[in-house]
Amino acid sequence: MSLPTFVRNATAACAHCLPPFRGLGTLCNKINSLTLGMGADSLATAKMRDGTTLLVDLTTRTEKWAFYSGQYDGDLISMIVSLLDHDSYFLDVGGNIGFYTVAVASSYRAHKGEGRVIAFEPFASNYQRLESNAQRNALEDYCELYNVGLSDERKECEITLREDFEGGSETGNAAIPVGDEKDKNFRRAPIMLEMLDAFWQEHQYQDRKIDVIKVDIEGHEDYFFRGARTVIEAQRPTILMEVNKPYYQAREVELDSLFLPLIPPDYVLFRPLGSGWTTLQSLHDCQALDNALLVPREKLDLPRYERFRKLADT
Repeated sequence: MSLPTFVRNATAACAHCLPPFRGLGTLCNKINSLTLGMGADSLATAKMRDGTTLLVDLTTRTEKWAFYSGQYDGDLISMIVSLLDHDSYFLDVGGNIGFYTVAVASSYRAHKGEGRVIAFEPFASNYQRLESNAQRNALEDYCELYNVGLSDERKECEITLREDFEGGSETGNAAIPVGDEKDKNFRRAPIMLEMLDAFWQEHQYQDRKIDVIKVDIEGHEDYFFRGARTVIEAQRPTILMEVNKPYYQAREVELDSLFLPLIPPDYVLFRPLGSGWTTLQSLHDCQALDNALLVPREKLDLPRYERFRKLADT
């Protein structure tokens, strides 16, 4: 092992053991840049706190913190696992390299559940890493992976390879174009899009119960909802949705008028607040980059949703 790689790995091991403190991220970023500059390989194995491992690229903003902290969206993934019926299905829409897919599939295995993860990732290099990360954790029997994106029509289109790719990475954050000004400086790659409604029927998945959906597709979430209306109305899953306001601002659309008609009746909305959650009346109350949790009202009576029921009752 080279000295730069040793220093980098030792830093990650120490960071895993330390409680979060101001400046830890800055310190890890500096050591990461220094060791990469000294010739350390950009690809590294992130040892996650749930016992899984992920191959990540340390030139990317999205992936490198998982290496140094051992977690990615840890609170959100823990919340999903705590709410999940492990005999039903979890859909990972925008699978990226497998942060959610691997963690949730590992939970299915631990619970010996009958359900599975179904993950959708349209960009080829991300999909290949997603597949590799599932395999390195021996999770092939607990997830199904598809190299397509979900939208409101079936078509071929392009995806922009965004900030993560600027350092030479082959994986990272990618987004369907939203406007010339926001997209003009990024390379593009071809992808295939499908509608969840058509996909579900063509694969004869009607007997599969979807319990939770996570959708994080960089400002394309409303298109997903339009292409998944029949499935969502029939299945009434809990939905964790990223709200990335800059993408919608670039499209010059108004969030509430765009999304609220797409959400079926009797859903209650929440968003993270500090170390907990709060009810959400308007998507305008979200931060610039935030998450919204959409819960069918009937699920609030389940014991695992108790904390959300208490919020909804106040």
